[in-house]
This record gives sequence, structure tokens and C-alpha cells, in this order.
Amino acid sequence: MEDYTLRIPEGDSKAIALINYLRTLDFVELTKSNDWWDEISAENKASVERGLEDLNHGRVHSDEEVRNSVRQRILKAKKG
Repeated sequence: MEDYTLRIPEGDSKAIALINYLRTLDFVELTKSNDWWDEISAENKASVERGLEDLNHGRVHSDEEVRNSVRQRILKAKKG
């Protein structure tokens, strides 16, 4: 069985008619779900957008760079 996703605006009479028709078909299983993006806060959305902007502008660090930076900070803290 294959899964398909349809995005249908709530309150649209044609969309509701389509959903009601699909419910009458024995071979169609309907499940309602929400996109995670629609459920997160405006603050979280802004954070994701900033992250994407950083990524698009090359403002990123590799895992190795971050680990080395943390390691150096720990060593400095131990000495200080």
C-alpha cells in the first residue's frame, strides 16, 4: 500500500466534499494529521528561519570544530 498526502484547507466546501466522497470508498483510509510547522510557536519558527539563514550564508561549524572548541575551553578552565 502506498501513502499519499493531500493538503486541504479547512472550511473549503469543495475540499470537504472531496473528503466526504473519499470516505465512501472501501479502499481509501483517511487519517487527519497536522504539519509540525503549524504547531510550533512563533518564537520557534523564527529560530528555525534564523538557522536556515545561517546555513544559506555559510555561518555553520562542523562537528569536529565544535568538539575542538569545547575541548579547548575545558582545558583553559582547568588551567585557570
